Amino acid sequence: MPTHQRPAEVGAKSRFCDTSSPRKGLYDYIIVGGGTAGCVLASRLTEDPNVSVLLLERGGVHDTFIMRCPLLSGAFFRGKHPSVRWNSSPLTAANGRVLEILTGTVLGGASRFNAMLYTRGSAAQYDQWRRQGRVGWSYDDLEPYFIKSENAVSTSGAHHGHAGPWNNQHFDGFYFDSVPSTVKAANDMGISYTEDVNAPEGPCVSCAKLHVTMTPDGKRLSTFDAFLPPSIIMQRQRLDICIDTIVTKIDFETNGEQVVASGVFFKPFNSPAMEQILYARAKKEVIVCCGAIETPHLLLLSGIGPKDHISKHGIKVIKDLPGVGHHLQDHAGVTVTYKVPLSDSFHSLESSLTRALTEFLNYLIRGRGLFTYPTMQVAVFAKSDDLASQGEPSFDHTNREAVPDIEIMPLPLEATYVTSQKSQGFFSFICVPLQPKSSGTIELHSHNPHASPKVDLGFFTDAADFEVARKALRLTLKLGDKMRANGYQMEDYLVPAGDSDEQMDTFIRDGVRTTFHYASSCRMAPEHDAIPGVVDDELRVHGVSHLRIADASIFPDVPATHLQAPVVMVAEKCADMLKKTWSTTR
Repeated sequence: MPTHQRPAEVGAKSRFCDTSSPRKGLYDYIIVGGGTAGCVLASRLTEDPNVSVLLLERGGVHDTFIMRCPLLSGAFFRGKHPSVRWNSSPLTAANGRVLEILTGTVLGGASRFNAMLYTRGSAAQYDQWRRQGRVGWSYDDLEPYFIKSENAVSTSGAHHGHAGPWNNQHFDGFYFDSVPSTVKAANDMGISYTEDVNAPEGPCVSCAKLHVTMTPDGKRLSTFDAFLPPSIIMQRQRLDICIDTIVTKIDFETNGEQVVASGVFFKPFNSPAMEQILYARAKKEVIVCCGAIETPHLLLLSGIGPKDHISKHGIKVIKDLPGVGHHLQDHAGVTVTYKVPLSDSFHSLESSLTRALTEFLNYLIRGRGLFTYPTMQVAVFAKSDDLASQGEPSFDHTNREAVPDIEIMPLPLEATYVTSQKSQGFFSFICVPLQPKSSGTIELHSHNPHASPKVDLGFFTDAADFEVARKALRLTLKLGDKMRANGYQMEDYLVPAGDSDEQMDTFIRDGVRTTFHYASSCRMAPEHDAIPGVVDDELRVHGVSHLRIADASIFPDVPATHLQAPVVMVAEKCADMLKKTWSTTR
């Protein structure tokens, strides 16, 4: 085993990395993954000046103008952000199509380039987790952690926080006519409008104004910016951050029959030479925050997971844990697209240099305009039980225990990103089944930590998801028809060929896409549950001491919402769990 040496800064030079400490590679906590959750956890743990933390991040800092500008850093310019991309396994239920897998490689993770949406999800869903046996995970248990991180600029009420480091707000007006047209069409169909998508008493069915994580002067506010800005990093003398670093595996020791996580091996991300491996030791715990793709990948490389799969790759089995990498879920999306006036579309920025320059100057001078736009201002949430297979919907707004299983996302652009018609305006709906029955898997390609894992998204492997997707599509098409009837100018561009179930299913198979909401691949559940769990209610890995997970992989099922706010909640809760555990342990 390599000498237990102090980890010098690995990879690219960073002004954030303190190399003057004499700790010689020994830390209270080691956090693997400096993404959306990892930045929050590192910040909260080092609030105590006596606590030492090593944060290891595969990517860099990338603290640039582009990464702070909401539009330029987001999905509309998807080729510009720091990430690793590779293809999924062929989708067996979707004509063998392969989809792009994307994981962030930057401090702050996906919060540096996502749509900035702050949506907590339905209180009823968290209450379902509690009824399933997840002690401490009801909405009432979790709301304090949402509040703790939050500074709600546009909303008030006891269920919102106003003292946290992480701003969220909504826009007062609508930038594109398609947005109020969507709101009016939804209202005409019986779907009411709500200003606060995060109100726990809100209806399951709604057309909701969305909150985004942004500063008042129009800058993206990632968890890196909010929880680990340079000012905090420089103040926290017992926080070390190694960027451009890959953790090759977790180290374990045995204490009788007990397996204990004792440290990590790591190396420069861009160096294939294994002899450059360094080692750091954790006095208390190792916490993995690599996300729902890379967290199970690291566990498998470290010998935790299905024993036959691990052994096949020549890796020593530390703990046979079948749930690792299984029950991977994501929100599959299907896009319906219309031609609209160019002036009412993001594509006007591509076709008109004058408009692009005008909007850019507006952003530079005032922090306003399209360059602050998160691509979505509202979303329609519905319950498939309210929708007949054919005919008009009838919505139940009274059931506060219901959880939406459909989201329809209106975007003022061509959301399949394949069109070359830069002189044409487009408007899209992405239809999303929010509570999929289908799930996929994550497995090793090889024992090489640089090799991306094999990812089978498993979309529509459960036929029940087709029924929900068909209902979502039909509701979407009715919304489009209502918008047109109300006078909004739009022409079919990418829609199903007809209304039969077979035609709908063909459209779904041909057009299904990921929304990058990877979750539940190390789910919180008993080890021998019907769908095997990986962590307990305290986020501790089953059968391994001093090892926890805090990211989207732990959700029992993918939440019926966008995942950024729930992931930060998990990190906040994990920090409190760690503090409580070690305040009583000497």
